[in-house]
Amino acid sequence: MERRGRGRPRHPDILTPAERRVLDALRAGGTNAEIAERLGISADGIKYHVSNMLGKLGLENRQQLAAWREPPRERRRRWLFAPLAVPFPLKVAAGVAGGAVAVAAIVVAIILTLPRDAEPVDADGAVSVSTGREHSCALLESGAIVCWGFNSAGQTDAPEGRFRALSAGGWHTCAIRESGEVACWGGNPDGQADAPAGTFRSVSAGGIHSCALRESGEAVCWGDNTRGQTDAPAGAFRSVVAGDDYTCALRESGEIACWGRDILTTEAEVRCGASGQANRECIEGLRAEMAIPAGPFRSIGAGTWACAVRESGEIVCWGHTIDAPAGAFLSVSTGDWHLCALRQSGEIACRGRNVEGQTDAPAGIFRSLSAGPTHVCAVRESGAVVCWGELDEWQERIAQAPAGTFRSVSAGTQHSCAVRESGEVVCWGRTEDDPAGVYRAVSAGETATCALRETGELECWGRRVRLWNDLTGRYRALSTSASHTCVLNEAGEVECSGISETPPPGPFRAVSAGLDYTCALRESGEVECWGSNAVGESDAPPGVYRSVSAKWGHTCAVRESGALACWGDNEFGQTDAPAGTFTSVSAGGIHTCAIRQSGELACWGNNALGQTDAPAGTFTSVSAGAAHTCALRETGEIECWGYEHPAARVPEDLR
Repeated sequence: MERRGRGRPRHPDILTPAERRVLDALRAGGTNAEIAERLGISADGIKYHVSNMLGKLGLENRQQLAAWREPPRERRRRWLFAPLAVPFPLKVAAGVAGGAVAVAAIVVAIILTLPRDAEPVDADGAVSVSTGREHSCALLESGAIVCWGFNSAGQTDAPEGRFRALSAGGWHTCAIRESGEVACWGGNPDGQADAPAGTFRSVSAGGIHSCALRESGEAVCWGDNTRGQTDAPAGAFRSVVAGDDYTCALRESGEIACWGRDILTTEAEVRCGASGQANRECIEGLRAEMAIPAGPFRSIGAGTWACAVRESGEIVCWGHTIDAPAGAFLSVSTGDWHLCALRQSGEIACRGRNVEGQTDAPAGIFRSLSAGPTHVCAVRESGAVVCWGELDEWQERIAQAPAGTFRSVSAGTQHSCAVRESGEVVCWGRTEDDPAGVYRAVSAGETATCALRETGELECWGRRVRLWNDLTGRYRALSTSASHTCVLNEAGEVECSGISETPPPGPFRAVSAGLDYTCALRESGEVECWGSNAVGESDAPPGVYRSVSAKWGHTCAVRESGALACWGDNEFGQTDAPAGTFTSVSAGGIHTCAIRQSGELACWGNNALGQTDAPAGTFTSVSAGAAHTCALRETGEIECWGYEHPAARVPEDLR
């Protein structure tokens, strides 16, 4: 098969959520062991991610990696990924570092945008299920397919018809019709959804490539071929699975053949160290020790790493250090840092990391299972589908505000914080313990929070706060973003930390930190912005304003007349401000909310997670986060909405 030679895959972002967390920790300083302890993973895991990022970005060492900054257009969607082990993370990767998905579905992080969950097409039970990172699909007894989760590229828009096999990939999904033809839908930048003509007996959708077996047993692959993952060898096979950037298949003899990225070398480099001639002997020796085992095998599961089930039912894995469970099994499926397998008894056993609960398999007897990078789904004998993992309890809580009365609220990326009437700070979602003391204001960023004590002193907690330790004065206002924190001192001057641009001289009366840029409101009422201007986010229109709000790639402000003005990125309509008069506005990730003169809320822009589904009632303030929104009612109570992860939420008709 001819290599496409199309270069690195065109993903919405460059790094995976796990890589971003490691990169943030690397920038904060420390050895691999120290970073591993902070993140709660192994030092080998840190080496693995650093090695992947160096290769993916074409950099030579850790110093260059720490200094690296992604292009502005990529950076403005960063919230969509972050911390999905994150979570979220939302929140978008030019290199493929997805995890395994069952039945060969391997995926990469995807943009959390566009339409919401697909509705089930029928109420009959499921025969099989296949999980991606942010979406899942089930093949029903009727032959119909139902998908749910994020639908950024149409990957949950299953076509009508009857099918006999299914596989969920990165931005795409593939299935085999009853006629034997392959149908693929969803994202297709590298041709991964361009299914070949002919009749096939099985299909596997990978990160950005796909493979299928013809009726003759010949393997055919299409899509990205950067690592040779579509260069299928000759011969007859009984099954094929597409990994992240490699492919494995079972020959008719039961022996395993793999092509594309050499996962054995990748794992050997993690354990031995990826650079320096002194490590070559270690790498080669370990690679030989971890060689793909001899068969025969009955089934195989591949993703970032691979496992197979011997004819005896024993599981054997390679390319990773997770120990397989003992016993006799029918099938196995691997995720980013975990595996799940179906015992011959029908029970499920899982091993590996359990940060998102992905190894907390439910009791019962099951027909099939599929492990995605961070969540797992399985089909019970009754045909009901159950999923666990990626739901991330903190994600569910992020839109569940605490009880009580408050004076202010701030919605961040992965968490929210508020100041009670007593001055106590309360945070919820993914956040560290709240600090003791009395505060006048709080600002929730991406992974850190800053607050002003009653004395005016700044206190920050969470990740990356080292960047902000130089703000030691007394301040009257603050604003924290994913990249930096800015404060307004008592003289009205803006001071910022964590960003290189020097603020213009004041005086100002308000400041708002966006992603790599900042906007402030002068005493005269004019808005001035500085820093990044990749999508016009710093091009403030002339005029006199009451307030200003900057976020990821767009900015909004309230004019003296009460009318709204928004500028910058408008890919999802987040700057299409409604008409009317308003008292305040808050720019979110890719949505915006404002309070009308009447006290009612108006929200617009992306609504993939319900972040613009504003409740009824009257409010005094609103704060739009990355993909959720919080507002303060006139009674002082907080209400939040949005940011619930749909990937592992099974449609009602399949439960």
